[in-house]
Amino acid sequence: MNIYPWQLNLWDEVLSNKIKMPHAQIFYGAKTHEINKFVSELSKSLLCSKPTHENFSCGKCQDCLWNETSHPDLKIADNDSEKNENSDIINVSNIRETKKFLELTPHQKNGKKIVVFYNAERLTIAASNALLKTIEEPPNDCLIIFTIEDIANLLPTITSRCRLIHLPKPSIEDAKEFLKKTGNIDLINNLELYNNSPIDLINEKDMLSNINIILNELKKGGKLDLIKINAVWLNNGLIWIVNLLQKWSYEILLSKISQGQNYFPNNKKIIDELALNADLGKLLTYHKSLNEIKMYAKKPVNKEINLNSVMIEYKKIFIK
Repeated sequence: MNIYPWQLNLWDEVLSNKIKMPHAQIFYGAKTHEINKFVSELSKSLLCSKPTHENFSCGKCQDCLWNETSHPDLKIADNDSEKNENSDIINVSNIRETKKFLELTPHQKNGKKIVVFYNAERLTIAASNALLKTIEEPPNDCLIIFTIEDIANLLPTITSRCRLIHLPKPSIEDAKEFLKKTGNIDLINNLELYNNSPIDLINEKDMLSNINIILNELKKGGKLDLIKINAVWLNNGLIWIVNLLQKWSYEILLSKISQGQNYFPNNKKIIDELALNADLGKLLTYHKSLNEIKMYAKKPVNKEINLNSVMIEYKKIFIK
């Protein structure tokens, strides 16, 4: 089984009637990598000539062997990064290629031509508009699939013409069980930090030692030693450290206004103490600064200067 346990019910539902399957579908709502993995397995299943009783691909037939390289009935809509420097977008030329592909006769008898738009927020407005007619008047035996975390990032004209399929997120029980079965029971106490996502936690488990180093400094509040801020903090990129700072400062804010707790239950006592000494106005300003950095963090910027700046601002939250 190549999908996650909490996706099984949806898997059965989506594949309950292959003959009447809608020709255009949007999978959304979970983490990008979880959605993309689900759709990848779905494509393999639909192309497989000898699927299992559970509708998974057999992995042995000619179609499955083609899937390991390039199946003639499957197209991943994307930019050719060698031809287009801006490979993070899907533009009108990609839509033209998609249309040509869908005009071809399926290689399989009674088969489908499948086009997948992974991370569909990359579609430009012009590309989305160019795709509308194909969705409204699709060729016979085709399936167009989009994956996206937030459906609001697709044009309403696209979403209104597709079947919307919301991928479930794991419950806390699902997450704990998954960690146990994958030999990661020692990570359970860190689930809250990763929004109960066992996949993200497992993928970043090697970062936990760095997180503890950073948290030990953040716990000092106004007494934080700026000299201790070094390259280790930026090992995983500027966006990563900003996300961690947002969660930590949000926890302080939550404690200050409602005595609530979200991401760091094991640090409740120290967070409550920091909240008592925090200036609410400065704390809110700090959140605004982190959001601003996050907006341009993917661009070429001086990471060290930005990090030092927000840490100086962090210290000031507790200086009255």
